[in-house]
Amino acid sequence: MKKTFSITILLFTIFQVCGQNNRLLIKNVNIIPLHINQQQSNRDVIIENGVISQIREHAENDTTDYDLGIIEGNGKYLIPSFADAHSHFPEEENLQTYFLMNLMNGVTTLRSMRGQDWHLEIDKNTEWTPNLILSSPPISRRDSLTEKMADGLISGYKKSGFDFIKILSVKDENTFDYLVKFAKNNNIKLAGHCPSNVGIFKICDSNIYQSIEHLGGFFQLQNNAEINLAIDRSISANLYHCPTLDWYFTRQVPEEQLRKRNGTEYLPKELIREWEDKITAYFDKTKEKERAGNREENKDKFQNRLDYLGHIYRQGGKLLLSPDASGIYGIPGFGVHTEMEHFANAGISNFDILKAASYNLSEMLNSENDWGTIKIGASSDLVLLNTNPLENIKNAKDINGVVFKGVFYSKSNLKKQLDR
Repeated sequence: MKKTFSITILLFTIFQVCGQNNRLLIKNVNIIPLHINQQQSNRDVIIENGVISQIREHAENDTTDYDLGIIEGNGKYLIPSFADAHSHFPEEENLQTYFLMNLMNGVTTLRSMRGQDWHLEIDKNTEWTPNLILSSPPISRRDSLTEKMADGLISGYKKSGFDFIKILSVKDENTFDYLVKFAKNNNIKLAGHCPSNVGIFKICDSNIYQSIEHLGGFFQLQNNAEINLAIDRSISANLYHCPTLDWYFTRQVPEEQLRKRNGTEYLPKELIREWEDKITAYFDKTKEKERAGNREENKDKFQNRLDYLGHIYRQGGKLLLSPDASGIYGIPGFGVHTEMEHFANAGISNFDILKAASYNLSEMLNSENDWGTIKIGASSDLVLLNTNPLENIKNAKDINGVVFKGVFYSKSNLKKQLDR
């Protein structure tokens, strides 16, 4: 009798699981799809097993069973979720908090830019693990590589499962040539800094670089003609620029304001202590007048970066978005929205800011049909906003909830998870 009862329970459980259709409805919502610049109003979006199966005019009398829920979208705006294109993972014990800080801010894809071997062991199937794009450990000028060593290094990183090779710097042009050769042989991309001993034109000509970080390469150029040529060559090479403005912005902000940045309360105490030690050391060797002068100087330098970014944008350069939240009081997740505001101050349209924060990374990875957009067949994670980000980019942080791996999480629910 006991055995029969157990079998009955097992069969009932299997029937329940098989009977679930894993369907979610977001009804009567405004859609900003990003692969086209066309807002769609009063739409129903049906997500089935994590894939957008239907987009239709709002239907008032839908009696279908949506086992994952029906989300009211009236007056709200649905956009693809955000991708941080230049992230630095914390130590393993702080990883879940880091992931939740991103998810609460609508960031569901993280591109690591300073890989470590243990990153390959992160369980990508756990509840809060975002989509991960993993860099290799960075290659730097300290790495004195022969041709044979470069071959072994690149092929080893490829076999290990890293998604691309991170270049921090290189010893010389010969080393760069070796890396390009074996990256092509192993069908794995390079990305990262623009080494000063290589230059932006050679990087463009390599046709293996995915992205240049921090507006690298432009500040070495001598005149506008060279700058415009570099932009054109990067476009031809399908090379993206990730300016990471917020990392530089913090240098002009008084320390007492940095301490009040949104999200600081979620950061590990040991990280705060490390930052405060650096601030104390800086204060010990400078006077307020000198610090004020440094802030003004950094303000001018930052404006110069905004000017460069605006010019690259107007010339048609391809852009990615990330705050590079690895500097003092750089805040994961929250910083993505600060970076959007920097982009707006550079004269970039709100639509193109959203593209840089989502669609462009999927396009760079040849995955634009799969994520970073809203269309039938896409497995996009999504963000439901209370207000229209096309009217004001600050509205991109007015988050109602996030659709992650096909499940809707309210922002308040994600905050509770993070608070725990």
